[in-house]
Amino acid sequence: AVVSTQSTGTPLCPDCGSDLLKPQVVFFGANVAKEKVQYCYQKLEEADSLLIAGSSLQVMSGYRFALEASRTKKPLALLNIGQTRADHLADVKVAARCGEFFQKYSDYNL
Repeated sequence: AVVSTQSTGTPLCPDCGSDLLKPQVVFFGANVAKEKVQYCYQKLEEADSLLIAGSSLQVMSGYRFALEASRTKKPLALLNIGQTRADHLADVKVAARCGEFFQKYSDYNL
């Protein structure tokens, strides 16, 4: 989808001068590109564990990776200020603000 950003004060495109912008994000209700999903599955397969930080996992685009970690018996850690859709799958759940948590523990070799 193309979104007009004129009212938000976003700069015009330096190449064409257009005020239309399609950022490389997935908006709520849109699908994640299949090649990006496959890439994430591949990286999860290579990983020893999965950390999901700052997401309620209410949409399938993120929740699917928690399900896959659980299915493949990989440890799953969740860091979120509130409940998540995958709390029942987590091996570790930390209820905290991501920024505060990472700032506090950034000097540790976790």
